[in-house]
Amino acid sequence: MAGKPPALRHAPRAIWPWLILPASLTAALQRAYGKPHTVRALLLDSGRANPSPVERRILCMRRGERIFWREVLLHGGDPAYPALWARTTIPLRGLRHGLLPLTRHGTRPIGNTLFRHRRLRRSPIQADSRPRFGPRRWQRRSVLRRGSAGVLVEEHFLPDLPCWAGRGRR
Repeated sequence: MAGKPPALRHAPRAIWPWLILPASLTAALQRAYGKPHTVRALLLDSGRANPSPVERRILCMRRGERIFWREVLLHGGDPAYPALWARTTIPLRGLRHGLLPLTRHGTRPIGNTLFRHRRLRRSPIQADSRPRFGPRRWQRRSVLRRGSAGVLVEEHFLPDLPCWAGRGRR
């Protein structure tokens, strides 16, 4: 099939550790940028909306349920050189299950907060390459669950992703 995305085994060696990292990408980005840089999130937009069919399926939502979504660019201090584009999607019912603080992050990366939540369990990471923001870019997505509440996290790796420097902290 010509339209099928390439398998993960075809990912370039330099991006492989970023794609399979089970912990926080924010922490790994901070380690890659090093001091004195701080990973920041440039808030592109956020709000409440109807989920896409894919989001509804992945998050096991019923027809008519709504979501809170947030899109950011993560960078190491210069928003002109973002490392990744990320979208976080939370069913509104999940906000009643302790996830409401995630809607108030503004320009702070959400990753560190998610991974401090000891009750959240991550689904297997799905990684592939799709044409987004121009040419094909590698991306990954997974769902972090707390009981029946889930948070869909999608991360698209951009050309200014720094070189891998290790996991950082959990």
